[in-house]
Amino acid sequence: MDPVGAQPLPPPAPFMLGCRECVRLLREVADTVAADTSCLAELHAVARHIVEDHPDQIPAAHTRDCDRCPAYAARNDGDPGQLWAEHRARDLFLPEAVARLL
Repeated sequence: MDPVGAQPLPPPAPFMLGCRECVRLLREVADTVAADTSCLAELHAVARHIVEDHPDQIPAAHTRDCDRCPAYAARNDGDPGQLWAEHRARDLFLPEAVARLL
C-alpha cells in the first residue's frame, strides 16, 4: 500500500502552481495515486526538482516530530546528494506525516 494514497494530498505550496514543471510532476504523482500504484519515484522527482530549481523555497529543518532531521544535522559532510533538502521539500506538497517518513 502506498502511504500517500491513504490520505488526501494537501494543496501544493503556491509557488509550485506558477511553475510548469512543478505542475507536470504533481500531475504525475496524482495519476499514479489514482492508478493505485506506488508513487515513490514521482515524489522523488518533485522533491528533486524543488531542490534544483527552487532552492530558496526549501523549508528550514524540522524542529519537532522528525526522526530524520537530527540525523541529517549531525552529519559532518553536509548534505551530499541534497537528501536532507529533498526531505524538507516534501513538506511543500505532502501531508506532514507522510513527508517525514521519506
